[in-house]
Amino acid sequence: MRLTHIFLFTLFACSLAAQPVTDTLQTNVLQPADMQADFRYFRRLLEETHPGLYRYTPKPVMQAKLDSLAGTLTKPMPFYDFFRTIESLVADIRCAHTHALPAKNWESLFNSHWKTFPLFMFPIQNHSYILFNGTANETIKPGFELLRINGHSMEAIRQRLFRYHWDDGYIQTSKQAVMQGQLFALFYYWFMEQPDVFHLTLRKLTGDTIQVDVPAQPFTTSLRFYKKNPVNKQMIGWYGKNAKHPWRLSFPNDMPRTALLRLDSFGGEGAKNSDEAVVLFRAFMDKAMRQLAKKGIRNLIVDLNNNPGGWDSQGIELFSYLMKSDSAAAYYERQYSVTDSSEFIQFSDLSEQDRKNVKNELIPESDGTFTLKQGDVGRGPRRYLPKPNRFRGQVYIFMNGRSASTASEFLAVAHANRVGVFLGEESGGAYEGGNGGSFIHLELPHSKIYVGSPLLYYHNAVGEVTKKGRGTMPDYALDITIDDVLNHTNSRLDFVKKLILEN
Repeated sequence: MRLTHIFLFTLFACSLAAQPVTDTLQTNVLQPADMQADFRYFRRLLEETHPGLYRYTPKPVMQAKLDSLAGTLTKPMPFYDFFRTIESLVADIRCAHTHALPAKNWESLFNSHWKTFPLFMFPIQNHSYILFNGTANETIKPGFELLRINGHSMEAIRQRLFRYHWDDGYIQTSKQAVMQGQLFALFYYWFMEQPDVFHLTLRKLTGDTIQVDVPAQPFTTSLRFYKKNPVNKQMIGWYGKNAKHPWRLSFPNDMPRTALLRLDSFGGEGAKNSDEAVVLFRAFMDKAMRQLAKKGIRNLIVDLNNNPGGWDSQGIELFSYLMKSDSAAAYYERQYSVTDSSEFIQFSDLSEQDRKNVKNELIPESDGTFTLKQGDVGRGPRRYLPKPNRFRGQVYIFMNGRSASTASEFLAVAHANRVGVFLGEESGGAYEGGNGGSFIHLELPHSKIYVGSPLLYYHNAVGEVTKKGRGTMPDYALDITIDDVLNHTNSRLDFVKKLILEN
């Protein structure tokens, strides 16, 4: 999708100057009339504009759920209880591009107001390991496994947080994101509890268990200790830096005629629109194709692990550089909206010119929906020719539950067209497609909860889908290991190297 809502932050992107203050939302009590008004407003937004509101839940069932939730708003309620009510509804839509946040300025509040969990956690196979220690306590080291927080087992915490995370369909791998890093700190604060101290049970690298207390603190304080605490030095050296460019092509020394293409995102590198995104990505890929040809590369590994998406057009471009067939192929079967005139469109990310042109871009259908025009072909689907300079060798594609949005669309279409071998875990977006394109963002009038929802329903050109609401499945299921993290190794890449040699 063109935009995506990602809350896995860059470690060192936040200012360290903010001073902690009180979270006033903790003492905010909402009155029934205000909550009911906000709920009606949000419900109308969903019913008028959300194209996937009934994608996984039949309309009568969803309407009954909405009625039931509305009936619970009869007594004064603490702010965070009402927020959890809204968030539970969001999660039940089963759309990775629909969200609710406590406030529009949530990032500033997280940095300086909210006192949250100070350790950066990393989930592996339903275990939670410490990657960075955000306290002054040097007893807690990277690689320690977190077993309990304030008497809550990690399994109980996991199930609670999973309940509120927004994901496509029935995909579980994408929910693992909520157990990592800053997102874990946020979700624990929003949906578990807001203590001043965390009583932890940890398993050391030796296997012994220890009890440790750590303070709840603003993220800026934790970030400061990520850098200062000497126990983090090695992990920061390996994982605390960001690549200068999101797209990189490399040639492993121990793998003859093999290249590795890493795509951190389809973010466009500064592109302001889809056309600019295409120009930038095409320039990168054309250069990459020349390098592959010059070096006689026969095997290309495409790494889309943790790629959150971005511009649709860049995903389509990547597909056209890897297609096996000489014939043109469709990428989307159909994209459609359920409105061409809702007043909520004024809150969308569409430009003023695009808003005025909405009716010209949408084709009315007999069922009340509106098909997005596919360029000159009208209803579509538009078909894309393979690039003349495309890569014609063997392709291996890495993916995981955080390969989402545009990345998951590419994975689905590439899988359906047998572009290569898929490795890792189930992708984070539904194989048949999700919802996205452009988005509406607004504050609910009274509570000021900040919500976002998509305007387009995506139907990927992947043929008949037998398991609706599931992601692209790997040909080889591969997991990262804690040894990989602690030793800075890559067992998944080693597997692919072996696979290439065998083939």
